[in-house]
Amino acid sequence: MKIKELGGEFELIKKIKDKTKASSKEVVVGIGDDAAVLKYDEFTYLLFTTDMLVENDHFSMRHSKPEQIGMKAVEQNVSDIAAMGGLPKHALISLALPDSIDVRFVDGLYNGIHEKCRRYNISIVGGNISHSKEIVVNIALIGFVEKKYLALRSGAKIGDLIFCSGDVGKSTAGLELLRNGLNGESTKKHLEPQCRLDLARKLVKVGISSMIDVSDGVAPEVKHICEESKVGAVIYADKIPISNDTLTDSKKLNKNGIDFALYGGEDFELVFTANKNKLNEFKKYDVKVIGDIVDKKYGIKLIKNNRKLDLKSGFDHFKRLRV
Repeated sequence: MKIKELGGEFELIKKIKDKTKASSKEVVVGIGDDAAVLKYDEFTYLLFTTDMLVENDHFSMRHSKPEQIGMKAVEQNVSDIAAMGGLPKHALISLALPDSIDVRFVDGLYNGIHEKCRRYNISIVGGNISHSKEIVVNIALIGFVEKKYLALRSGAKIGDLIFCSGDVGKSTAGLELLRNGLNGESTKKHLEPQCRLDLARKLVKVGISSMIDVSDGVAPEVKHICEESKVGAVIYADKIPISNDTLTDSKKLNKNGIDFALYGGEDFELVFTANKNKLNEFKKYDVKVIGDIVDKKYGIKLIKNNRKLDLKSGFDHFKRLRV
């Protein structure tokens, strides 16, 4: 059976998860969240995540500078730590490179990596280098989170509000502009995304019930929370935060910005749930209510133009077009 016949990336992850059982009592959370959670000390958990960028799938040398590739590689990993409520600490950087690559590319790549590591106070403590036909940049990142602030996908409760930070759809709009040889404000958002680490730390201190970062689009992130929390959801299309720049750039492409927001990827914003009694406390932050958590029997629905629709699947590495 081919991966695409299995159902794509997320079905493959489920299959791997079913075959992989944690053998250590030190594992608090294994496969199924933004990062693994491991026991550390009385007050703290260790967080462990990894993510990669693959040439012509996640970036194109026609569009991205080496520095931008390095910055993005760090941001997407820090975003995973942020979604768990934690802070990043130590990183391993692994590269697979064609032998035709100029050393200046590696210098530029590491300039971007170091810029972001300085920003987030991350120490680079090692890595690996190998040969390949295309460029691969992989980062393994360790972080820490106080036990009382740990955020998981599995904590959403019926009656909770669903929130989304910032604005979404911008990265996919930027990618589509680049693919079509067009210009717009969204291109920089795709090439130089920024995660919401500072905001995530503020949110967990107010008190949330679940959280996930928006790496694959709002729709699949809500689905992940619902699956892990065993609940349903109602999302309101007109409440999803989309910037005027994203809407403008979407029109250039004759596309609907809401589709980019729901089913695009790499925005690295936050989707989270919280009790309604926290609403006033969240009003001072860059977040908006986009829906409600409901009983699982009602499914996961999108309200759009007064119609109730099923949420479709979002970004999938085995279904995407190459950049």
